[in-house]
Amino acid sequence: MAALTRATKANYIIHDRIQAETTDREDHTFCGIMFPVKCKDILPLDHLVINSVAVRGALGPLTVWVTKSEDLNGEIQLSKKYWTKIYQKEHQPSFVGYKELDLSANPIILKPGQVKGIYIHSTRRGDEAIVYDNKAKQKTVDDSFITILPGRAHVSEKVFGSIPIWGWGSAWRDNREFVGQLKYGAVYKLWNPQENLSFGGSFRTAARILFMCQRRPESPFSKLPDDCLFFILNMMRWDWVNDTSVEMRREQKQRRRLRRQQMIQEADAIMDEENNDADANEQVVEGVILAEGIVLAEEEEEDEQAEDAQVDIDVNSDDDEEEEDLDFMEEDSNDDSEDADTSDNDDDESSDDDNEESSEEEEEEEYAWGDHVGSRSAFHYADDTSDSEASESDFERDENVRRIAIMRARRNILSFLRSN
Repeated sequence: MAALTRATKANYIIHDRIQAETTDREDHTFCGIMFPVKCKDILPLDHLVINSVAVRGALGPLTVWVTKSEDLNGEIQLSKKYWTKIYQKEHQPSFVGYKELDLSANPIILKPGQVKGIYIHSTRRGDEAIVYDNKAKQKTVDDSFITILPGRAHVSEKVFGSIPIWGWGSAWRDNREFVGQLKYGAVYKLWNPQENLSFGGSFRTAARILFMCQRRPESPFSKLPDDCLFFILNMMRWDWVNDTSVEMRREQKQRRRLRRQQMIQEADAIMDEENNDADANEQVVEGVILAEGIVLAEEEEEDEQAEDAQVDIDVNSDDDEEEEDLDFMEEDSNDDSEDADTSDNDDDESSDDDNEESSEEEEEEEYAWGDHVGSRSAFHYADDTSDSEASESDFERDENVRRIAIMRARRNILSFLRSN
């Protein structure tokens, strides 16, 4: 019964506030910046809480927005209906130091592996509101908890506006980086048997040794029930036994490598089976084709003899039918000319209707005056969750899937030929 009351996550945010600060080259200043933020799944986190964001520039009336969708799947829509406003306030210029925007009233919550878009905008006139940089690397910030990715700068004074301040071209600039700070806190998972693999190798070893001691009669731990040990482990932080994010990252790579090798072995076994089945089916199909060829040759000879006999009978009857056909053709030609006129009229009317419908659809999808072609296109970010090793594993997995699909298609074709 006590196991049912064990907590699954910490009921506090860590006291030390974690600060992620970007590089600051002051490449550009303009109205806004939009960028994705991802919560990593290396440490045993329940979620992250972003409490504030800091920027610098002429500032003015600032708003902060966050995406509504829980699963962006590599794409961020740039329409206002996909975003939620979580901050609005006017600030005095701060060209040197960062100005902190307090989001504690509406904090941004990130689950492990989740990505959310953050959009900071100022309606101040001019091009000095917010400082941002050109894209210099694949990841703007990359620590043990979060990854900040490059995004888009906004050069319109209107929130999510599609027309820049000079009235033409695209209002969004690709390959731009956020300049500033993010302050956040981490809520950790607490140890439970089902969460054991989320913790580091040293922690799992300590838990295993603790239960091994409990099973020995000479150990003082043998007097404690399992629930007591569960609570002891439940109240321990993930790093109390010297686990680090670097070591846990290394363990994840090793597990991924072993999983990849297992997938390759399974794929090879499936392909061997498919090859054996394909060879057997080919032999059966070849035998069936030879037998069918012999039968078809005999049937063709019989058909040729029957056709020769029928030709002599049909020659005499064709002469009489030609005269009757000429009379009918003259009558039908008059009727066909009238039908052609009416069908042409019908085709013209239907084509006019189609043109009207297509023009109405084009009018609905037209952009406003001054909009750039790409001003409403979604932003696609590179969700690089891991290193080149992961990309290699994805390539190998895709190759194995492709080979298996080819073998299955071959088997289906052979079975179809066999059945027909």
